[in-house]
Amino acid sequence: MLQIQIEVIRLFTESDFEIFDDPTLSGRMAGIRARIDPKFEALAPKVIKGLSLAQAIYPHIAKHLRRHKNPPMNTWIAFSTNPRGYKMMPHLMIGFWDDRLFVWLATLAEAKERQKMIARWEALLPKLTELSGNYQISPNHTAKSYRDLTPAGLIAQLNHYRRVQQADFMVGKQWFRGDNIFLQPAQVQSELLRVSIELRPIFAELIK
Repeated sequence: MLQIQIEVIRLFTESDFEIFDDPTLSGRMAGIRARIDPKFEALAPKVIKGLSLAQAIYPHIAKHLRRHKNPPMNTWIAFSTNPRGYKMMPHLMIGFWDDRLFVWLATLAEAKERQKMIARWEALLPKLTELSGNYQISPNHTAKSYRDLTPAGLIAQLNHYRRVQQADFMVGKQWFRGDNIFLQPAQVQSELLRVSIELRPIFAELIK
């Protein structure tokens, strides 16, 4: 496994979830901009270094520009090979809901060359089943729904992705509000980087 030297920054803590307790658009956006986005910015070069992919990787912090009334339910930073965007290509996402921190490797419904992505996910099924414990899969980046990663679950999700044009394919890991990990900023950073590195070989196959 690729080894990297970790310089600790004070990353995500339990108090960061409180941003999502604010019911107003202005209040929640202010919290995201002031507290979470700077942490995404600090984390980004470490994730890119850890991935060490052959192609250049660019970070994209969610802007929520279409939010005019309702506050965002989640926020994230995505990493892709395109400096202009990420939704149409494979990407790694690190982000927050009000009750969890997540890392997802994803191809979304908007992905270019969808049939090629389906074929690549299918070829990657053996590698996906070899991931270490407590990984999850999800067919929808706009919802909290997920299931534990199992061989049967992977096949079911792949078939769903093949049949349903609006479906996503995501594999990753989540840490829930109240987990003791949020009392240890160094461990949060270490886990985010570890999972990103474990997903690196799969990411590399998706973007080749």
